[in-house]
Amino acid sequence: MKMFFALLFVFAFLMAACAPGIPDTGPTTVPTAVAPSPYPTSAATAVPTSTIAPTQTTTPVLPTPTRLPVDLSPAQRGAIQALSAKYNIPVDQIHLIKTEAMTWPTGCLGIVIPGVMCTKGPVDGFSMTLEANGQQFEYHTNQDGTSAIDAAQQLATIRLVVLSSDGSLRLLTPNIPLGPTYNPAFNGFLPYGGAVAGTAYVLDFSQKTQAQAIDVNGARGLDFIKNPNYGLALWRGGPNVQPRLAWGTQPTSDTPSALLASGLDGSQLETLLTQAGDSNPPLQLVAEAWSADGKTLYFSKEPVGIGGYILFAGASNLYQIDVTTKLVTELIPQGAASGPVICLDALSEDFRLVADHCASQTITIRNLRDGTSVTIQPPAEAAGFRFMGSARFSPDGKQVAFGLGKGDPNAEQGWLAIADSAGGASKVILASPAGVYYTVLGWLDDQTLLVQSSEPKCSPNCLNGLWTVGIDGSAPVKVADGSFLAVIDNR
Repeated sequence: MKMFFALLFVFAFLMAACAPGIPDTGPTTVPTAVAPSPYPTSAATAVPTSTIAPTQTTTPVLPTPTRLPVDLSPAQRGAIQALSAKYNIPVDQIHLIKTEAMTWPTGCLGIVIPGVMCTKGPVDGFSMTLEANGQQFEYHTNQDGTSAIDAAQQLATIRLVVLSSDGSLRLLTPNIPLGPTYNPAFNGFLPYGGAVAGTAYVLDFSQKTQAQAIDVNGARGLDFIKNPNYGLALWRGGPNVQPRLAWGTQPTSDTPSALLASGLDGSQLETLLTQAGDSNPPLQLVAEAWSADGKTLYFSKEPVGIGGYILFAGASNLYQIDVTTKLVTELIPQGAASGPVICLDALSEDFRLVADHCASQTITIRNLRDGTSVTIQPPAEAAGFRFMGSARFSPDGKQVAFGLGKGDPNAEQGWLAIADSAGGASKVILASPAGVYYTVLGWLDDQTLLVQSSEPKCSPNCLNGLWTVGIDGSAPVKVADGSFLAVIDNR
């Protein structure tokens, strides 16, 4: 069965997988129109897989500071050191927002963790709010900081924003047990949106492409985002600085594509960059990710009108723009016209590494700071695969999960694999049923992946499935039907 779609702009992860619906815990359903996959699918053309030319980078090498301010109390130092060790964040990037004296009822410091025994209290200590990388963390300590516990360990619940088969956005609260290192990492290019303070800001592909905010109370349109394409990047904000959104617009015959940014409510709306309309092929600017401090936006320039049977999509190149000076730096240039496109997969959480599937049947890890690269070889167990992609970095950047597929819409088969980001061999952790393949969406914690199953043969009435699976392939569990848009966590 062959498929072909010709769209104004391309869409990423196939909307496939005709599995029946399953019960959800506490869904919120909001009527909206059907959202397509970010890239069209067709058996007519396969995306080329030759290697993108090596690139040089002007990104400076940043040191990893280890010094703590000398004016902190022992408890404050203990909390910062615990946060740094758990989430692999340099201590000088961690800011103390608030400290409140507490008397905890037990030695667990007010954190109830199933299966953990607590020593008897009371215990004097503190509740602290820390900020790093645009996120806030709550830590509980004793008086001298010798015990510091991440409050997220008892609050580690997530919500998923998905597109249902009836064209509605749904907010689901699946029962997903998370490990002690709770630091979701969703670092793929072509983001559908993000979340902060319990609200997700996502793209909604309906009769016209639009953006919506959704929380437990329902959804509302973001009317200030007009004519967006397929990238919506969210920065969570910082000390005394409000969160921001960034997006690109579709080009028209009269208007070139533009890269814009604003507050979550549309305030401080500004145009960061426009793309000349005389490029060949026509290009559009796509927002990819904000830097940790919100001063830089990563973006790409994507060709308009790509078709083909595409299992694994991505960005075609990578740039960054200083949002104050508007200075643009090229990080990974577009390859030759005959070379591959849409093959950059993900940017590591520390903005140092890029994973791609631009070379045939390998995953390449590029170091943006020193210009070096290493390759990850395909696993021997994935016999008959043709494509690799959807690589996603673990929270600490030391591992990469990715998918493989045969590339045959009439007899598809897929695998999930894990490898070290330092390069070398990989191993299969899960094989799909016949007719199905997997894409990696992200890491829920350092031991759990969120993946999407797709079933291209069911086109056009297709529905994806969302699954959790351990990084050793254990306990694959289907947690929702629908197509993934964003995760809302408790940070």
